[in-house]
Amino acid sequence: MTPSTEAVRAALPHSRCAGGGTVPLILPLPGEPPAPCGRTSCQERLDAELDALRAILSGSPPDACLPPADEADRVRHRWLTGHHAAFCVWQLLPPGLYALAAAPERATTRLLAWTTALYDVYSVLFLYSGSCTPEQYATLVRPGMAAAHPAFSGEWARDHAPVSAALRAVRDRHPAPLLTLLGGAVRDNQRVHMAVARRLVPEGASLLQQAGRSAGHGPTEAEQALYDAHFQVERGPVCRPAHRAQLVRLLAGCVADIGAHGLGTLPDGCPERFGREALARLVAVAVCEEPPQISRIPEPPKGRNT
Repeated sequence: MTPSTEAVRAALPHSRCAGGGTVPLILPLPGEPPAPCGRTSCQERLDAELDALRAILSGSPPDACLPPADEADRVRHRWLTGHHAAFCVWQLLPPGLYALAAAPERATTRLLAWTTALYDVYSVLFLYSGSCTPEQYATLVRPGMAAAHPAFSGEWARDHAPVSAALRAVRDRHPAPLLTLLGGAVRDNQRVHMAVARRLVPEGASLLQQAGRSAGHGPTEAEQALYDAHFQVERGPVCRPAHRAQLVRLLAGCVADIGAHGLGTLPDGCPERFGREALARLVAVAVCEEPPQISRIPEPPKGRNT
């Protein structure tokens, strides 16, 4: 049963930052439009989250934004908070990419900058989530996923598949030279994924592989629901200000954590720029409004595997 818009809004977190990382994330299902919003409280919540981010950047973070002091708790906090923020970013990427695919070449500059910035933040968030040691991952993170399901896999994330489809639409529409900036961000994102995976799982065997299953077959609805449940994601209608407020809250928590404890040593093969520019990348997306062109999202091409 889908909860009412009012019920979901009431359940949205009122804390300024992610804190301990236990606040559920409220997201619409992929492809669902933003909920209508005539409430001033959603915009007020967004303004409060932006105020908290400014306080962090000024060196006076609100207590709710401070990461856990205990190292083990901080590993779990980073894993959950980084994933939550990535899910929000994944939901922003398809409309931006489809708008880019539909735009004439002369009107692509801002959309290219926006989608590139989102991909770079996605890369930083993956580094942040996986900034623990292999030993910490093996004892503090992986057992929880294995307990949820022996074949638990990132392929079960509902919000990621639409990103790949939207990127294909952009590549089909525009010539490669136009997409140099975006293409570089996409390749760097793939390098980050491989680098983090090699560090956290040196033997190279995912839970999916250890369970005797191969990648690429697509998840069931039950597996997607289990993935949501494990990462404390609830699905329901969310308006634009409330969606952005959640993202700002999560990115602000990441900024406070990295500012206090660093991002750690980058894994071998990871582009060095993400270490130097991590905070700047996170803040840039947190404070950036979506380009006006995204307000009307073009439909995916008919008859295509999107």
